[in-house]
Amino acid sequence: MQYGSDILIIGGGVIGLTTAFQLAGQGVSVIVVDRQRVGTEASWAGAGMLPPGHAATAATPEARLRSCSYDLWEQFSAQLRELSGIDNGYRKCGAVEVGLDGPAVDSQIKQWRAEGLDCDTLDRAALERYVPGLHTQFQRGAFLPEFAQVRNPRHLKALTTACQGLGVEIVEDVDSLTIRAQGRTVEVNSPSRRFGADRLCLTAGAWTGQLMKPLGVKLPVAPVRGQIAQLRVGQLPFQCVIELGRRYLVPRADGLILVGSTQEHVGFEKRNTTEGISGLLGFAESIVPELGAAEVVRCWAGLRPGSPDELPFLGPVPGYDNVFVGAGHFRSGLQMSPATAGILADLMMDRTPAISLDGLSPTRITMPSVV
Repeated sequence: MQYGSDILIIGGGVIGLTTAFQLAGQGVSVIVVDRQRVGTEASWAGAGMLPPGHAATAATPEARLRSCSYDLWEQFSAQLRELSGIDNGYRKCGAVEVGLDGPAVDSQIKQWRAEGLDCDTLDRAALERYVPGLHTQFQRGAFLPEFAQVRNPRHLKALTTACQGLGVEIVEDVDSLTIRAQGRTVEVNSPSRRFGADRLCLTAGAWTGQLMKPLGVKLPVAPVRGQIAQLRVGQLPFQCVIELGRRYLVPRADGLILVGSTQEHVGFEKRNTTEGISGLLGFAESIVPELGAAEVVRCWAGLRPGSPDELPFLGPVPGYDNVFVGAGHFRSGLQMSPATAGILADLMMDRTPAISLDGLSPTRITMPSVV
């Protein structure tokens, strides 16, 4: 069976679906192809944290994507709710950063304020107001009132439904793809199906590098496993996100708390381990001791698409005029998806993106594959 469209997107995670959503809303014919069910890999597995940003003062590639995406999330969530009837759980909950003492607090506050963010220094009494029962080891911290969150599974469901409502064709469970890009057309074949399009966009997360090898391009995107535990308490002891370095506690409005996450370079091995989950549970109790009595509801793992500098590769694939890539977001795929999709949609429609691609282009690290 053969399928045809203006644009073919391989990878039905949050980046691919959001890009399809934006393009379809502009009247473009889009097909999304995924190796399994869409929205069931890293996009689904994350905690949905949306740190704030201020686009006018964003000075780094990370800050530009984060800030521009943050500015879009509230309206984007409302739009998805209207189109799909599904609430993705978007809300501003604030975040407390703990584990900062003395000069570290002041340095972090200075950095955030230089970016134009609202933030407050917290002493022990202020910490306890935000997080009653916080372990006594924490005496100082910082608070970001604009920090927000969404619930990943709900967001992916709303996004998928909205895409289908706009006419996006979603083809699932298609593996063993081969890609040919010649001249002005792209052809993608599987054992049972053929897809043709004017332009191709590769947004397959940790699997993107594998897809690009037949094109003669090596993209250094590798899987990084992250494990998460989900707890349930009778009454939430805190309402804000709590962060300690790269680990976190994310409270949901229905009494669930996500505890994450590990960061493991184990290849494409997506499973929970005793060591990983026990470490997360110990971390939760070390932050708020009463969580030692919480119910463990479930655990899961996801494979983040890591890159050497932890920044995504966005733009045309080197050597091709009609093949584009959006991958390597590491821990920030969902968070940065609105701005990333805007960049990819603009590029594929021959428009200049509103966000600079400095520090994000695939050419910054990619090299020809050794065949």
